[in-house]
Amino acid sequence: MMGAGKTTVGRALAARRGWTFLDSDAEIEARTGRTVAQIWAADGEPVFRALESEVLTAALRSDEPAVVAAAGGCVLDPVNRSLLSADGQVVWLRARPSTLEGRVTSGTHRPLLDVDPAAVLARLASDRRDLYAEVADVTVDVDELGADEVVDRIEAALSDRHPAGPAPMVDGGLLSVRVDLGDRAYPVLVGPGARHRLLEVLPTTASRAAVVTQASVGVTVDAGIDQRTFVMPDGEEAKCLETVEDLCRGFSRFGLTRADVVVSVGGGVVTDAAGLAAALYHRGVPVVHVATTLLAQVDAAVGGKTGVNLPEGKNLVGAFWQPSAVLCDTEVLETLPAEEYRSGLGEMAKYQFLTDAAGFADLPLAEKVARCVAIKAAYVAGDESEDPTQTGRGGRARLNYGHTLAHALETAGHYDLRHGEAVAVGLVFAARLARRLGRIDDERVAEHVAVVKSYGLPTALPADSDPVELIDLMARDKKALEGFTFVLDGPSGVEVVTGVRRADLEATLDEPPP
Repeated sequence: MMGAGKTTVGRALAARRGWTFLDSDAEIEARTGRTVAQIWAADGEPVFRALESEVLTAALRSDEPAVVAAAGGCVLDPVNRSLLSADGQVVWLRARPSTLEGRVTSGTHRPLLDVDPAAVLARLASDRRDLYAEVADVTVDVDELGADEVVDRIEAALSDRHPAGPAPMVDGGLLSVRVDLGDRAYPVLVGPGARHRLLEVLPTTASRAAVVTQASVGVTVDAGIDQRTFVMPDGEEAKCLETVEDLCRGFSRFGLTRADVVVSVGGGVVTDAAGLAAALYHRGVPVVHVATTLLAQVDAAVGGKTGVNLPEGKNLVGAFWQPSAVLCDTEVLETLPAEEYRSGLGEMAKYQFLTDAAGFADLPLAEKVARCVAIKAAYVAGDESEDPTQTGRGGRARLNYGHTLAHALETAGHYDLRHGEAVAVGLVFAARLARRLGRIDDERVAEHVAVVKSYGLPTALPADSDPVELIDLMARDKKALEGFTFVLDGPSGVEVVTGVRRADLEATLDEPPP
């Protein structure tokens, strides 16, 4: 609201972060050469609101990190609210009408307050309260606080939020997300035809490309340099140490050097196994992932996790080895088998709970994929190697939401669930476990069930589930630090929770299907 301190606090926050500061009213005046009052008087409120939306859109879509003091009335337009939710972290500076009245007066720059400011402020505060609450990621009550204290609270609150990640940029008709790892940063290109951009993202030192794929993938690429294709066996069973050895021996026979490149073409099985082979061969050669399944595009190909399975569990042998680039060609998803596509939707559902996802369901497919990549990029940039000391609010381990039970179901091997389907079941189970522990309420559990069902994914354990087997397998989970470890929702959002009791797992598994 006017008088809450947006401009003063915004400038201070921007200065502290070294970001650009933009005040929407000031930007409108700069664009038009007229004051806000002059625009209202000559053209009326609808014209001013249209200008307000233009300025807000430009600010949110800018390449530069910025603090934007958004005009208080921008929330009246549902399009603006959608933009705010999708493209920024929104802070509501909440103040009592009496506080606002003491800070503002009627005048040329506040046309709404020309008549009875106190009554107008009270009415506006009441009318807009629910709209502010709808878009706000963080709310700070400013009545008793100075500007520096408000900035301190904003910084503390935002550092504890789920990262939304960098906004996707447009690059030659594709969406581009940067995974920011300093001098090892790399692009993820998303959209139809992304695989045809392979040559331009290869390391400039490479003269040979070892292309790793599976026969069932059916997607070919042209690296534009001397290339040889290595075909892994089909199926999850191929994600094993024997495959990694076979690949490395093949690379050696091909004459691959540390200056060359491995190119994986396929889903998560291929990116995991080829990525690990690249990490180990010659102690590390560059790798580029061409992700051909929805699951690989939204999750598996991004972030540098590589790994293979042992009979004792999923992904127990691996390494962190960041790719040089990732290409997510949404065109190839058109021929993806339905069951493979559904598997990717399970990971997509996970990302809806890892960030504020207003409007997510209505986005085009390429934008959904890019949004998931951006969220993951933010976690990876903040905690590249899943540091155990960061397993609370900020750690990358939160990307495993829904995966503890999912991996147990997959390791058991007889429940006939694909990875994304197992994750979907795991998300609902984690929500019900969080409710049992008093972390969330029935409404939040129902939201989990609704989101999972909206993707056409299962919400309940398979009918023949063996709770004892599943709990024993969950005890082996590689995230386990103390007792049973789960990523769970709660009052502060999704976080890692240690020391979960076996009795609570048993009781949750014993609940009737949702």
